[in-house]
Amino acid sequence: MIIVTVRTRDEAHRIGQFCEAYKDADKILVADGGSEDDTVSIASSYPNVEILHFTERVQLDKGLWRNNDSDHANFLFKHAYEYEPDWVIFDDCDIRPNYLLRENYRAILDQSDGETVLAVRVYLWGTEQYFPALSSPLGEELGQGSLWAWRGDLDLWTVDVPPAFTFRTGDKHIKEFRTDTKCLELQFPFCLLHYSWDDPDRVNAKVTYYRSSGFIPGMRHPLDMGGKRKPLAPFMYE
Repeated sequence: MIIVTVRTRDEAHRIGQFCEAYKDADKILVADGGSEDDTVSIASSYPNVEILHFTERVQLDKGLWRNNDSDHANFLFKHAYEYEPDWVIFDDCDIRPNYLLRENYRAILDQSDGETVLAVRVYLWGTEQYFPALSSPLGEELGQGSLWAWRGDLDLWTVDVPPAFTFRTGDKHIKEFRTDTKCLELQFPFCLLHYSWDDPDRVNAKVTYYRSSGFIPGMRHPLDMGGKRKPLAPFMYE
């Protein structure tokens, strides 16, 4: 069994595409953190989706709030592990597999003898360009993968380290998945497409939210920190 897990809050513009990308997974667990748009109803239209409701909120500056990322993730993992899955996939709603990974991920996981799978995230600007320096910090021909999937019996959890989190297995803190776990690291042309910056208005709103809420006061605009942009390679599509 492969279970895909994702956290949401007001992701009506993305959740359908995410669920579509994993429509052949055995189950998609969507832990919604208080959406006020159509996120839940859209996700619910997919037969392999189960909706969970995460109610914990963290108050920020200027009356803004967010879900605690680590607690939200662990809430999701707890429910996933109850199904005793072979594999758990975990990603954000704005990240989806390219067409090659989408077509082959089940076979890749079935054939892997590893505990974890890392994949390269391609950070898009709009829908036709990406930031090579962010997507491949080890060089344009060698992507640096981050966690995408793991075996369901690994006992993997997050550790709250604001503004994000790290990982642990049981009581053991994971410093580096490549050395601390038996790891399969996928390389190009397999990759994940990061659509967080596909719409300039949403980008500006997100940067403003992080700054004004005090959650990440020094949040930089992607155009100020992403480096040069390049056209997408032929495999960087869904």
